[in-house]
Amino acid sequence: MKWGMFGLGLVVGFLFCFILLNFIVTPQINIIFSPEDGHEIIDLIDSAQESIDIEMYVFTSRDAIEALERAKNRGVDIRIIIERNVISGQNAEAYNELNAKGIQTRYASRVYELTHSKIIIIDGKKVLVGSHNLSNSALYKNREASVVLIDVPSVKIFIENYEKDWILAS
Repeated sequence: MKWGMFGLGLVVGFLFCFILLNFIVTPQINIIFSPEDGHEIIDLIDSAQESIDIEMYVFTSRDAIEALERAKNRGVDIRIIIERNVISGQNAEAYNELNAKGIQTRYASRVYELTHSKIIIIDGKKVLVGSHNLSNSALYKNREASVVLIDVPSVKIFIENYEKDWILAS
């Protein structure tokens, strides 16, 4: 009888551990170098199921705009903050086009001299941060480097700061 209860306890314990391990998320860090891996940033946008939050210095990439439009059509919530004071007003076209497509796009707050961030947050779980702007040069021509943090505790810090910047943006 004692072994029966002990054996049952072992089985239940192993099942509990097995189930728990299947729900534990393993943090990952992926590295993206352009020009060879620039397409992975578009793939990251295409992977979104729930939300995309972007804070970007230069946003001129047609591929990125099209990926965001696909995401919107999938029902993904999208918010974008872009810098107003980019040379030659490069971001104005993306700003106008994205807003016309119903994608919430704001100019970065003037609280800061510049918003030079290059951050993409996907589904509140993945963050791309690095040197990549959303421009054809950054994605496909320049030597750029960024990391994608997946289920890493610091993702929360990026989300908190994005929320502050979104409130300040106009």
